[in-house]
Amino acid sequence: MEFAEVKEELLAWQRERGLEALEIYFFTEEGLKISKKDRKIETFKPYQERGLALRVIKDGALGFAYTSSLEQEAVFTTAEKALEMALSMPKEGATFPYPGAYPALSPEESSLLLPEEALERLALMEEAAFSLDKRVKRIQEVSLKDFRGTLRLVNSNGVDLAWPYRATSLMALVIAEEGEEAQMGWEWRMARRPEELKPEEVVSTAAKRALWRLGARPLSSERVPVLIPPHVAVDFLELLSDSLSGENVCKGKSALAGKVGERVFSPEVTLVDHGLLEGGLETRPFDDEGFPQQETRLVEEGVLRGFLFDHYWGRRSGQGSTGNARRRGFKAPPSVGLTNFYLSPGKDEKEKIIASLPRVFELIEVLGMHTADPLSGDFSVGVSGLMHTREGITPVSGMALSGNVFELFKRIEALGDDLTFYGSVGAPSILVGAMDLAGG
Repeated sequence: MEFAEVKEELLAWQRERGLEALEIYFFTEEGLKISKKDRKIETFKPYQERGLALRVIKDGALGFAYTSSLEQEAVFTTAEKALEMALSMPKEGATFPYPGAYPALSPEESSLLLPEEALERLALMEEAAFSLDKRVKRIQEVSLKDFRGTLRLVNSNGVDLAWPYRATSLMALVIAEEGEEAQMGWEWRMARRPEELKPEEVVSTAAKRALWRLGARPLSSERVPVLIPPHVAVDFLELLSDSLSGENVCKGKSALAGKVGERVFSPEVTLVDHGLLEGGLETRPFDDEGFPQQETRLVEEGVLRGFLFDHYWGRRSGQGSTGNARRRGFKAPPSVGLTNFYLSPGKDEKEKIIASLPRVFELIEVLGMHTADPLSGDFSVGVSGLMHTREGITPVSGMALSGNVFELFKRIEALGDDLTFYGSVGAPSILVGAMDLAGG
């Protein structure tokens, strides 16, 4: 069946079954995935995907089911599964939104890259890496994903929305060698249009990170100011974002609960979740349950202003939705998530910040961030990087950095002007006052 037919038949089924409400979430996507390993094509995969997810409300209880088929039998089997689930769920007075005032946005609808254009971009990356430095010996992997699709969201309250989306990503893994030593560097970037990505810049960044690590060694333990560049800072931001979820606040899993209006971080810190950010990967008029997206200023100059909510947790808290319902694919129901989440940048170049200090450790790689505790904020991770002093730069490896993410954001002393997004999370370079760097 076509989607229009699916919609009409499911809405009729909902009325026949006497359900309070029905929601239909549908997406189609097409694209191309290419990867090359050691300059040979490893994957060349054109693809098409689609998925249908249904939520139903029966006697205030919510049910969910999904399918990848639009065949009539599969659609109605999925609908009955959603109803069966609702009959076994608690009756919590669940509701779906009504149509809202949606912002007028222009989607990105450019054509997909031709296969030869995609391969040309990967070839450019390979050549750029080898021309950068003779110590670059291998291009372990370069890959590209180029895709476009359409989201549809319909419910029985009159919401009927569609949004076309488009994105391209590039990734590079580069090996540098000197003598018997080999080091790896990586970079990954994504944008709404392929023209926004510079293949040479992506691979040169990966190559520089590999080259910087050559000759790296552990240093003695010390407390030292730490410069966290954007590609590492986004990991700390993602860890912090758990505490800004209204769901975690309501469940008692946020260390920031009850602190709205208080200064919780450094005055340098302004955190924003911006669902309408121009050019943002998660920019669109509506979230994944039909609420208008918006700009939400979570922290302003260190003062906590609020949290992120979807419809369910916004209703539970009495705050209302902030347009932050997100689905981790069509096989999952919506929950509180980020749109375009970022730390507002400062005004100084990273190099100027480094030069202002007699000694500062610049992080290049962090290992083990997944072991950090999002509730307490405690972390202890393996790190490598560059020690900057008045005498020069020393590559460092085999060190450990420990601390607390909430304390880290309290002790931010300066921010760079280099705001960079990795996916939908963005950060500038961050200078943090002395931290515990453990070595040999």
